[in-house]
Amino acid sequence: MTEKPREWLREKSIAKRILQESDLILEVVDARIPFETRNRVVEELVKQKNKDIIIVLNKSDLVPEDFLYSVVEKTKDEYPVVVFSVHRNRGINQLLDIIRKLAKKKKIIKVGVLGYPNVGKSSLINALKKRKVATTSPKPGMTRGEQLIKLDKNIYLIDTPGIITLEYREDLALKGAYIPDKLEFPVETALKLIEKIIKNRKEAIKETYKVEPSDDPLETLIRIGKKLNYRIKGGEVDLERTARKVLWDWIKGNIKAYWM
Repeated sequence: MTEKPREWLREKSIAKRILQESDLILEVVDARIPFETRNRVVEELVKQKNKDIIIVLNKSDLVPEDFLYSVVEKTKDEYPVVVFSVHRNRGINQLLDIIRKLAKKKKIIKVGVLGYPNVGKSSLINALKKRKVATTSPKPGMTRGEQLIKLDKNIYLIDTPGIITLEYREDLALKGAYIPDKLEFPVETALKLIEKIIKNRKEAIKETYKVEPSDDPLETLIRIGKKLNYRIKGGEVDLERTARKVLWDWIKGNIKAYWM
């Protein structure tokens, strides 16, 4: 297991500063793994500073409606929830209405947008602004610094780098929040991901790779590698290349699996 990210102290200080400056926090989470991508450290800081927070279930187009309903039901007693999808133009007007209602009470308001890398913070900002003002990419961590974006005459959005909290890189990769190519042991991480997929929505493996999944994650990874014809010298499956492919497919939303 590799060491924990050194960026943590810097990013925690970013989170504290954004919370200090913001009147409202939008915590963007991945609707496929909503409770794994909620940032409890950020939420605790929000409570300490007595700020308003909304949980934004982004990428909602990747999960079924009954799953979304269950997530909202489990979350709404803690915080307000908005189901959001840029691709389906969903939740945009609802969020804008909430922000503008708050803006009526103040001369100027700032809305901090926080969340793990690759949950779609920049896409959300672009959707609210109705044009591209923030960098978007399937690569986690593309937003390098804070950006202040004018949404309306008295409303500003603060785009931030992904706040990752004190976690191992392998655990971040399972959340789609770390670039697979940088992992020292991608096979271990891919096996953990496949185990979660088999447990929660086994058929997603067959849908994506056209192979029958085994209950054994390693055997499943080997079957995927054979199907993709990822080989090393001697004809054996290239497990590392296959593992990175699976992790990238997870990041890009190609594997239609989800869990709470």
